Amino acid sequence: MASSTAISKVPLFRTLAARGYASQPAVAAAIKTREIQTTTLPNKLIVTSTETGTPISRVSITFRAGARNETYENQGVSHYMRIAAGLTTKHATTFGITRNVQQVGGNLFVTSDREATTYVIEVTRDHLETALQFLEKTATGQVFKPWEIEDSTNRVKVDLANIPDHIRAIELLHRAAYRTGLGNSIFCQKHKVGKISSETLQNFYQTNFTANNASVSGINIDHNTLTGFAQNLQLPTGEGKINQSNYHGGVDLRLEKGGRNAAVAVATSGGSWSSIQEGVAFMVLQQVAGVTPNVKYGNSAGVISKSIQSAAPNTAVCALNAGYTDSGLFGFVVNGPAKESGAAVEAGIKSLKSATITDDDIARGKAQLKSLISFNYESDPNLLIELGLQSMIFKGVLSLKDALSAVDAIQASDVKNVARKLSNKVSIGAVGYLEHVPYAADFN
Repeated sequence: MASSTAISKVPLFRTLAARGYASQPAVAAAIKTREIQTTTLPNKLIVTSTETGTPISRVSITFRAGARNETYENQGVSHYMRIAAGLTTKHATTFGITRNVQQVGGNLFVTSDREATTYVIEVTRDHLETALQFLEKTATGQVFKPWEIEDSTNRVKVDLANIPDHIRAIELLHRAAYRTGLGNSIFCQKHKVGKISSETLQNFYQTNFTANNASVSGINIDHNTLTGFAQNLQLPTGEGKINQSNYHGGVDLRLEKGGRNAAVAVATSGGSWSSIQEGVAFMVLQQVAGVTPNVKYGNSAGVISKSIQSAAPNTAVCALNAGYTDSGLFGFVVNGPAKESGAAVEAGIKSLKSATITDDDIARGKAQLKSLISFNYESDPNLLIELGLQSMIFKGVLSLKDALSAVDAIQASDVKNVARKLSNKVSIGAVGYLEHVPYAADFN
């Protein structure tokens, strides 16, 4: 991860001032803890920042580009984009990026999902000026040298070899539910490993990693400095290619692996973030349905979790709520002994379609969701990702107060109304020993 040229001995912020950056003021004078500032640049790039008072600064560049942007021909390219982060760019070599980021004790990485790719740098405040150079070089100047892409093939194979079964089941569920678009996996298919070319990567980057599909977010960095940094990013222009996705349902995708366990993901059509109210109502419903236990060695109090645990006491269960900009999935994931998988799935689907939800259940769900949101806003790494995604999706960011108010505004009737929508055909993704796992047609 590093540059072919040594870091300039001229203080970076003196250089940045000439490029339109602002200098970083003293932290003590700048802190207005948790106040979120947002600026939209003329090229539609959104800049968001906040101050938390911690010694680590974090900056991200988020693009509205992920697996759903792939076509049939280039499936797997978004996985390769993650792998290519830190390879040679127009202005820095792999060695140069690695050496210089490590020299300042920084951490440079990339994450991606079906709708977004985020480049992140984390470093102490006094080394932020160096770190910003290499974040910019990594995210905006990639050249995808063919020999470096070929040398990265083993990293892709390692990623594929380490996918947990419940994640594989969720990936199969998306394919069964959507076929294309949101059905594209965030992992490269095995038959595509080693076949994603430099030209394919470059075309995907130029098409989708554009200024009006991007946001820049920062924590513990002066907002003017961050805005100046964002203004000078050399990004392509254009709207990008977003494949529309429609829920189909009633489909199974199964991966037989043998063994003694089975992981099964079941879902029907859920909510999207085209409506914030609907999206929040489904988040409350997820807590009502049952997520992982909040008490060590305890059981979930969720209505779906209790139904499944009664039928399959040795099976782990968690409600699934995958909300996207224009669609969503809602259901559950079970993982446990193969002999219990049939009873677990049957109990879960029955509860999913006909569970009785009380006002007390909804009050508990709202309280748990507000705690979860508060914990995420208190965690700088989580908050950084949240700032980038909200900026990209909503073209603005909710403060913690506004986010909690959005939960408070949800009425019991809102949650019950979205729960009634779960009567559509279910889709199923399953991995493991599947003799006892039922098929979607058995319930539709």
